[in-house]
Amino acid sequence: MKGKLFKENIILLIILIFLIIIFFFLLFVRPKLLIIYNNQEVNSINIELNESFKNPTYKIKYLNKNISSKVKVNGSVNTSKVGSYELTYSTRIFIYKLENKVVVNVIDKIPPVITLNGNTESNACSSNSYIEEGYNAIDNYDGDITSQVTIENNINERIYKVKDSSNNETKVTRKINITDNEGPSIKLKGEENVYILLNDTYKESGYIIEDNCDSEITNIKIDNKVDTTKVGVYTITYTATDSSNNQSSVKRYVYVYNPKTSQNMTGSEKGVIYLTFDDGPSTYTTKILDTLKKYDIKATFFVTSSGSDSAIKREFEEGHTVALHTSTHNYSKVYASVESYFKDLETVQNRVKKITNETPTIIRFPGGSSNTVSKFNKGIMTILTNEVLEKGYHYFDWNVSVEDAGGCTKKKTTSEKENCVYNYFVKGISKSKMNVVLMHDVKSYTASKLDDMIKYALSKGYTFDKITMDTTQIHHKVNN
Repeated sequence: MKGKLFKENIILLIILIFLIIIFFFLLFVRPKLLIIYNNQEVNSINIELNESFKNPTYKIKYLNKNISSKVKVNGSVNTSKVGSYELTYSTRIFIYKLENKVVVNVIDKIPPVITLNGNTESNACSSNSYIEEGYNAIDNYDGDITSQVTIENNINERIYKVKDSSNNETKVTRKINITDNEGPSIKLKGEENVYILLNDTYKESGYIIEDNCDSEITNIKIDNKVDTTKVGVYTITYTATDSSNNQSSVKRYVYVYNPKTSQNMTGSEKGVIYLTFDDGPSTYTTKILDTLKKYDIKATFFVTSSGSDSAIKREFEEGHTVALHTSTHNYSKVYASVESYFKDLETVQNRVKKITNETPTIIRFPGGSSNTVSKFNKGIMTILTNEVLEKGYHYFDWNVSVEDAGGCTKKKTTSEKENCVYNYFVKGISKSKMNVVLMHDVKSYTASKLDDMIKYALSKGYTFDKITMDTTQIHHKVNN
């Protein structure tokens, strides 16, 4: 009996031990759910923005064997948006609930693009003085990030940097050539044309000098040769040099005049009429000379290469001023160059010299110094108005016009044209100024109405005179 009981107890003990072994085996030797990507076990995956993505596969490993099972996948990945996405794999085998996770990181590796406006290589006094031409920064993911660009100034370059939200950085460089090729700017205080009484004292009005690079210009030279004891036109030249040895110059003209003559701007010229005739001589010049002789009035004739020599000879012999206008009056030729202008001027000057045995230096520019017909040659009048003075000429514009070559030409009848020039003359002259009257002795209606114009002026107390080298020059504003 006892033997039988012992045997049963042994069997129960063996069964118990077996059950215990099975329990621990099931507890500690459980299946594994493995996530496979590109043939490798993973728990995280990195993928570039907008890259094609397929979900990872899986393996269930149990006792070194792969077994199949239906696995459920939770989660999704958006490859068009940067971020971390979690995928959860789960299933059940036997008594086991299996689960594993993988993190998919969608990353942006493309750096932003910085585009520089203007030149990638520029000139400036320094990197700090460079005037920014502009830039923009565009990122494939963040879009316009121009506002996030930082700029670093070095000695010879300007560095532009920007980072996107994924910390991708871009850097571009604009080269700055440290150079100064621009001369100082000189602005004269006071008037460019100064009128000084003979033997009076010239007072310098001063100047303002600015430079694009130098904060202060100390190298300034003033060439002042004004001699107020002699009547004439004097040029003061102001020259400034910056630290890069760039020079700029401007000029001021000082007119020293004789107060004992009637030709001055201080009062004794007021009410004086200077009749001036352009473009002749012509067939009407004789009639004009007859009218002037009738009233013993002297005038000024700005002649050309047209007409008869005898008319110019008579103008000279009767005491009028024979001055120079132009040889051809062809604007395209006269103002083609400085050389062309002086060649034209010398042609008519030689003609007058041959007739009168004198070399005239009083001139009037075709169209006046304010003309714009010369704009086909930019700046020619600015050059010529200075050149003629440098060469000793005096040039005269006008402050009264009878419009005999302008508005009056549009009148239909001769009578209307005569009345037109007369009315412009009457309205234009003034006792409060010197009156340099522009007329043309190639116009019949001007010649016919001159007598009435003179009688009107004399009745109002005006006096007449001719232009000489002592006469204060009337200059228009140069427009080219």
